[in-house]
Amino acid sequence: MTTIQRKYVEANTLLERVRQRTLERGANGIKGVGRLFQIADDNSNKLIDTQNELPKLINDIGLILNKTELAELIRIIDKDADGFISFDEFLFALAPPLSDSRITWIVKAFDKLDINKDGIVELEDIQAMHAPGSTTKFGKLGTTSIDAVFQNLLRSMDQDGIPTITKEEFINYYRQISPSIDTDEYFTEMMKSSWKL
Repeated sequence: MTTIQRKYVEANTLLERVRQRTLERGANGIKGVGRLFQIADDNSNKLIDTQNELPKLINDIGLILNKTELAELIRIIDKDADGFISFDEFLFALAPPLSDSRITWIVKAFDKLDINKDGIVELEDIQAMHAPGSTTKFGKLGTTSIDAVFQNLLRSMDQDGIPTITKEEFINYYRQISPSIDTDEYFTEMMKSSWKL
């Protein structure tokens, strides 16, 4: 009896190969990735279909993938598995991992929000930030209620449906924003300004 051995593809290595080839083809930064996306989007519907346009793009950048690798690449990039890759999905996949500098500032912002230091941000943390006499405020609320501020944070960052924000969810939120910000310096200034760090 013969056993069939499955081939496994290491996702990070595969993505790194694709990133490297796109960089070699001049697609660096959000504008370069945008141009590459537009070229791949043959029918101009602002989507890359995974059956025709993505394999053509992979071929155009000079990367040779076997069927297993291509299937894994599609699984990684097409987050909602609808057979199409949006620009956000494409940008997220091709962006390099967060730099240590960016992670440092993201964690500083999270730690500022996590008043009671329990590893999650909840409504009580935001209330404590804006309590009379608090020195940790990150901005004036104006006519916006504390609950509305927290609900906005949840809408942007919560991934599990539980009305809290974990450090992982907070980092993932910024991992999605990060590709659109070209330099670590600008990212740092944005974090300092946004969170009053």
